[in-house]
Amino acid sequence: MGCFGTMKLFFYGVLMGEVAPPPVRSLLAGIGPGQPATVRGTIYAVTGPGGAYPVLLPGDDLVHGRMHDAGNVDLAALDRFESVDPVDPLAGEYRREEITAVDGEGESHVVQAYLWNGELDQQNELIPDGDFAVWLMQSGYLPFGQ
Repeated sequence: MGCFGTMKLFFYGVLMGEVAPPPVRSLLAGIGPGQPATVRGTIYAVTGPGGAYPVLLPGDDLVHGRMHDAGNVDLAALDRFESVDPVDPLAGEYRREEITAVDGEGESHVVQAYLWNGELDQQNELIPDGDFAVWLMQSGYLPFGQ
């Protein structure tokens, strides 16, 4: 799990402050302010009546998000929000896994990010530029839970 203050988290969707709906913002209390960063992967949008959220899968594209010091964030609450199964990481909707993020200065960091365990279908839309916040503005969808 890492120590508070040293663990870094990477968010690319509804956990990002500017995108996060009000109920999610309360989960982020105690987290560091964050900085822009990228990871390698591919993100798709999942859309429905409750809004849109992205899912991160392994891939070679650049995915844009924010890297945060975990601070005093309640990781168990974040895991519950992301439907992580603490007993079997592959059984929940997401799993929290270590990956590498690159900050604006080109420095690499080991971070934890939520990776999707689901299966893609024709209703999942590729986010071609890897930036969920930009895709939201362009698509007209609201973030899930808004």
